[in-house]
Amino acid sequence: MHLEQLWRYPVKSIGGERLESVAVGMMGIEGDRGMAVRDDRDEYTWAGDVPGLMRVRAVTVEPGVVELHLPDGRRVRSDAADVDSLLSDAVDAKVTLDTHTTHWVEGALNLMTTTTLRSIAAALPDSAVDITRFRPNLLLDGAVDEGATGYPEESWAGRRMAIGGMRLRFTMPCERCVMITKETTTVPHDRAVLRHVARELGNKLGVYAAVETPGEVRVGDEAHWLD
Repeated sequence: MHLEQLWRYPVKSIGGERLESVAVGMMGIEGDRGMAVRDDRDEYTWAGDVPGLMRVRAVTVEPGVVELHLPDGRRVRSDAADVDSLLSDAVDAKVTLDTHTTHWVEGALNLMTTTTLRSIAAALPDSAVDITRFRPNLLLDGAVDEGATGYPEESWAGRRMAIGGMRLRFTMPCERCVMITKETTTVPHDRAVLRHVARELGNKLGVYAAVETPGEVRVGDEAHWLD
């Protein structure tokens, strides 16, 4: 196996950025979900309530600062005076950017395999399926489908893996929600995806991992089992 793709999502519920290499700490990828969006009640919101968020992308400019790529082609930095008004217009809801801290050690990273993506695409030939629907941090290629299910990672909970300089412990399958139906920058809104995942896969797709040994990872790194 090897690391095929590497993703960071600087703002929760907003599209992310594809990376070539990154430092991974105990809480996951440096800068991942370091910001979130608040609604007009000053509570954290998500794309389930504000679907337009998934049509925005966030790219890291420097530590603590991102650039938002809006659906109309405009770009605005998170430290710009008009960022909240421009983002609100773009997603058709009154929202503000804010800092965010996660403490979920057991789900520091989300991982999927290319085998799983191909299986979903084959099962849903009329749907547009790509990685932006499912938002994993790591996409592995070459996984052995030991159970011949088409979804190798569904049985990985409890196992340990090394990727580059990092060591992981897989903790639990990733339970899915309405987020995977939303329109992104590359796929349209599609309820069929969640219906299939709920009906055929117990509403789980991909796997969460805890970081046992922090380290740097880069695309192309070999992934191998430790147990």
